[in-house]
Amino acid sequence: MKRLLIIEDEKELALTLESHFFNMDIEIKIALDGKSGIEIFEEFKPDLVLLDINLPLKNGWEVCEYIRGKSEVPIIMMTARDSELDEIHGLEIGADDYIIKPFSINVLSTKIKKYLKLNNQNIYFYKELMYSFKDEMLKIDNERINLSTREKNLLEYFIKNKNKPLSRENILLEIWGIDNEFDERASDTLVKRLRKKLNKFESLIGTVRGVGYIFEER
Repeated sequence: MKRLLIIEDEKELALTLESHFFNMDIEIKIALDGKSGIEIFEEFKPDLVLLDINLPLKNGWEVCEYIRGKSEVPIIMMTARDSELDEIHGLEIGADDYIIKPFSINVLSTKIKKYLKLNNQNIYFYKELMYSFKDEMLKIDNERINLSTREKNLLEYFIKNKNKPLSRENILLEIWGIDNEFDERASDTLVKRLRKKLNKFESLIGTVRGVGYIFEER
């Protein structure tokens, strides 16, 4: 599992980022000042560092120079300091990227996936929902949701065919196989169970009258 270190003195922002990135299936640690950021960096050995500049005890410039003297780990500076001189200085002392507050969490997420080389094809994200194809694991609001084998197969089938109407017959063939002895009501029952497990995201599975179902981000 990849490791991410967030060095940010705004605790609420740090926790918001941790909550948002948790579903990316990465291990995260937070430091609220520069000194503890360096200490955690040494112990945690992260694969990526998100670094604020205006930190207590040691500022982000000092922390960046320390880390770059020890490691080639990617560093993304995230700061309210929006001058060109600050950005140039950050990049010159070793930061790999520079993002100015307030920033889009989705943009930052994209940068994190890029630097951590996360294989997006193996993980599906939608808001607070994450499904890992590799681990066959569904998480909603950071809570793992237990799925039966057929529920997992159906969810994967839906995700792989997102935005495509899927007939009950095709669902039966995909989940039970061509020699199944079930009727189409079996697919309705399975969809009902999966919707219940998806809880607040149950509307991802829509009904297509006369056809079957469709998995759509709404």
